[in-house]
Amino acid sequence: MKNNFHKTLIILFFIFWLSFHSLGFSTETINKIVAVVGDEFLTLYELDEMCTPFFEKFITQDLPPEAKEKVKKQIREKILKSWIEGTLLKIEAKKYGITVSDEELERFLSAEIRIKGGEEKLKEYLKTQGISYEEYKENLKEELLKIKLVQLQVREKVVITQDELKKAYEEAIKNYDIAPKYWLSILIIKEDENLANFIYEEILKGKNFEELYKSDPSKIKFIKEESFKKQEIASDILQNIEKISPGEVAPIIKRNNEFYIIRLLKTEAGNPPSFEEMQERLYQNLFQLKSEAILEKWIKELEEKRYIKIYL
Repeated sequence: MKNNFHKTLIILFFIFWLSFHSLGFSTETINKIVAVVGDEFLTLYELDEMCTPFFEKFITQDLPPEAKEKVKKQIREKILKSWIEGTLLKIEAKKYGITVSDEELERFLSAEIRIKGGEEKLKEYLKTQGISYEEYKENLKEELLKIKLVQLQVREKVVITQDELKKAYEEAIKNYDIAPKYWLSILIIKEDENLANFIYEEILKGKNFEELYKSDPSKIKFIKEESFKKQEIASDILQNIEKISPGEVAPIIKRNNEFYIIRLLKTEAGNPPSFEEMQERLYQNLFQLKSEAILEKWIKELEEKRYIKIYL
């Protein structure tokens, strides 16, 4: 009886050992470390999670296996390089106490929205690129952090002249659409005329569009500060907004089963953003371009000091 008990313990221990090591092998494969930057590390699983949208976009079913592996390798290398640079910048920025405030981020975001013709159009553009609005904001914040850090490192080595800024401005507005535009805020109420009338009365009393939209987002669509070319606006809506001045709200417009409440924010005679409006963004673009080589050299030096290790 005693011998049988010992045999049972040995068998159970053996099964446990096999299970543990099998699981360990699987976990090690999934969590293989592909890169280390300072105290931060990235696993193969995390890297592939980052790469998945790009795998889906660029690796098509008709590609032969060798080509698929080649594309997958290129994507991994590119995303890994981006992760290393971003992580390094965050570590260094923390060391120097560099941060990007919400005000700075919003200022740059407003400039981007202005250039793209409004928040909705920017979101549409990002959708075509496979990037969410929140991801874009996070990327923009990282870009600003990078700019501020590089400015600290190479402030005296990079010089941007007014002539360079003006040339960059001329290039930026070269293809700017000069068609007249109307900047509008719009509430669209679905199938509920009583709700539309109530909201319209509240707006006339001074309530803002966003506050009223949040009161019942299931029935209301809110388009915030978008620009529309004259030819993009339906004739019945155009007739109404041409009768009001900037800041005013047009009477309720019924179209099919929807009710439109529209505030005219401003009109534009097809003029591009002014040099003053774009100057800060142009400066940052030129600074980033000129400092890229310095940044690459700096990262290479850190690699040589074994601060960065790559195992992919």
